Amino acid sequence: MQRLGERIRHVRGRMSQEAFAGLLGISKGALGGYERGENCPNADVVLTICNKCKINVSWLMSGVGSMHAPDGTGEEDRQKNRPGNPREGKIPTTGELACQMAPSQDCKAENDALRAHCLWLQERLEQLEAERRDLNRENRLLWQKNADLGERLARLEQSQELARIHAHASGEDTTTSLADSGYGVSCNRLQEG
Repeated sequence: MQRLGERIRHVRGRMSQEAFAGLLGISKGALGGYERGENCPNADVVLTICNKCKINVSWLMSGVGSMHAPDGTGEEDRQKNRPGNPREGKIPTTGELACQMAPSQDCKAENDALRAHCLWLQERLEQLEAERRDLNRENRLLWQKNADLGERLARLEQSQELARIHAHASGEDTTTSLADSGYGVSCNRLQEG
């Protein structure tokens, strides 16, 4: 399984999306987006999946290592072993913080998984930014076309009104065809009554 979404789907197994989303405390739509690779779960969701399903963080993030977390890495054990526990009065180092998600795991694998995740996020952000620029460009063109059409319509209505006034003032028959040579538009008027 190459993608994070595929691994999340594998962890869910036969459980329905609705039930699994409820277990994780997220919406069914959010879970579907993660599984399809449209969105990326935040760290809280990833850790919740790992804690609730006893899944190895490295495997979930990168596909590296064993799928299931080793025994003794439940949330209670992590809280006791977490660097910088307030009871100890110790401030964690950068290396300890990188490993605190799963202290029994190799820090290099964790860092590689996080790097891969960051690269995926960067690529996705660049894709979304390119899409946003394209949509903005298309939106500006549509607004310009709309403004041009509105202006043409106003001129057409104005020329038709002037033609009506001119026809009425000269006493012409109302069945006469009105033509606007500027736009090539003609309007046949029916005699009323």
